Amino acid sequence: MAAAVKPSARKGPPRILRRASRALGVPLASVLIAFVAGAIIVAATGGNPLQAYQALICGGFGLFCFGGEPSVLQLSNTLVFVTPLIMAGIAVALPFRAGMFNIGAEGQLIMGAILATTVGIHWSGLPAVLLVPLLLLSGAVGGALWGGIVGVLKATTGAHEVVTTIMLNFVAQWFLRFLIIGGPLQLPGGSSKSSPIGGNAQLPTLLPHDNTIIFGLPGAVYRAHTGIFIALLAAGVFGFLLWRTSLGYEIRAVGQSQRAARYAGISVRQTLIVTMLIAGAFAGLAGAVQIAGVDHNLTDQYFSDTTGFDAIAVALLGLNSAVGIILSAILFGALHAGGSVMQSDAGVSGNLVYVLQALILFSIAANFLRTVKLRLPSVGRVPLTPEADAAAAAVAQETDTTLAGDDKDIA
Repeated sequence: MAAAVKPSARKGPPRILRRASRALGVPLASVLIAFVAGAIIVAATGGNPLQAYQALICGGFGLFCFGGEPSVLQLSNTLVFVTPLIMAGIAVALPFRAGMFNIGAEGQLIMGAILATTVGIHWSGLPAVLLVPLLLLSGAVGGALWGGIVGVLKATTGAHEVVTTIMLNFVAQWFLRFLIIGGPLQLPGGSSKSSPIGGNAQLPTLLPHDNTIIFGLPGAVYRAHTGIFIALLAAGVFGFLLWRTSLGYEIRAVGQSQRAARYAGISVRQTLIVTMLIAGAFAGLAGAVQIAGVDHNLTDQYFSDTTGFDAIAVALLGLNSAVGIILSAILFGALHAGGSVMQSDAGVSGNLVYVLQALILFSIAANFLRTVKLRLPSVGRVPLTPEADAAAAAVAQETDTTLAGDDKDIA
């Protein structure tokens, strides 16, 4: 018997490595396909792909730079983009785990930014030790309320979250414009912007925000702020919640099969609502961090901001895991930061960044559709057993069904 156990033990590490390679294969292949396709596009339009990607890497990571700017400046710009992407990516990944598609991270981020700005303006007299946590908390509350609307509609009426989140994005965007263009938050004598938050409400920068000369440049050019630590903490909380709490187990169970979750005594309605509340809180926190760390007031740029939509690609590329979201956020943050350098140094339009991002998302989505096809017997897969056939049909039927049944009433 011992002899039978030993071989399986020897096969353990290789099996883990195989599983890890399979998990990483899809994201890495998606990125590779996107960059190869991008190189073809650049070459076909008369550009130099090698020079374009060299400038992109320089602008994103501070590597292979041949100009006069120090690499720390490039890394600083990347961190500014990475910080909200991590939290917004979590806001998308958590509902994915529960079987929902949160396309509304953008609206939740905006509502978090609005509430955080309101607190930062009207309570600017509070000391920083109180005002900064209050501002961040208010942003999380604003995003949670906006996400909670989606969860309640999904749980009580079966309204599809893709439709409701997209529509709520528009509501949040135009509500923002109402507030800062002739509205109660408009800067007196200003245009399309709100009054700034108080100095006590601002997050400190990683490098001195004064006239100190560091690395040959004024410290004020380094915009990276301590919000990156908040983002990393949020990723840790997300991982702990998902894998070390009973709520995380319930979220994953509902995402696997709502019917099985009901049989296990889980309230599907309550889980969906709580999931969207938490997801909205992460997105709202991203908006609050942007206000406290970078912008310091609401502007028209939030109307066209793409952080919430970029977060969809971040979550998918990161396989909805905490570590994966951090790594994919770094990639997308570097792409955004390097776009301007690529355009100035290589003469290739910075819009190539959005092409690469879309190609990455397309590659991942194509693999996702293939996975669905393999799992659903109705589109060609022949199950091995009748039991497997029944189980797969039950999972497929669970999608977008009503939640009436054995759910407990929500307190």
